[in-house]
Amino acid sequence: MKRILIIAVLALIVVFPVTAASTSWAAGLNIGTGASLAGQFQMDKFKLNVNLGYGFINKYVAADVFADYQVYEFNIDKARFGVTAGAGANLALVNKKFGLAAIVPVGVVYRLDNKDIPLDIYLRVQPGVLILPEVKFHIDAYLGAVWRFQ
Repeated sequence: MKRILIIAVLALIVVFPVTAASTSWAAGLNIGTGASLAGQFQMDKFKLNVNLGYGFINKYVAADVFADYQVYEFNIDKARFGVTAGAGANLALVNKKFGLAAIVPVGVVYRLDNKDIPLDIYLRVQPGVLILPEVKFHIDAYLGAVWRFQ
C-alpha cells in the first residue's frame, strides 16, 4: 500500500506543475497488433495516454496507461513531426488471467495545425517486459489518430 501511495504522490508532483502549460484533450482510435480507443491529456510536449482495446495476436482485452514526451522535432517541407518516448504499463486479461507489462512507447507524430481539422496522426511501437503471469518480452505497434479538443 505504501508503494502505491508513493507512486501516486510522485505522479501528482509531476502532473500539477505541468498542467500550468497549455493543455488540451484528445480522443481517437489505434489499429495495429490490436484495435483500441485512445485518450490523451496533452500538455505542450508532454502527454498522458490511455488506450483501451483488444489485442489480435494474443487474443486479450487490454489497457495501456503511459506518459510520453516529445524528445525531438523535425520538418519535412512544411509538415511538422515529433519523435516521442515514454514509459508506462500494459494491463491485460488473457484467458481469465491478469497480465501486467512495463512498456516503453516510442513514436513519430504528425500534427495538423489546422483549426478546422485538429488531428494528430502517429505511428507508435511499445516494446516492454511482461511481468505477470510470466516474465517474457512484450510488444505492441499501431497507427493511430486523435482529435484534439481545445
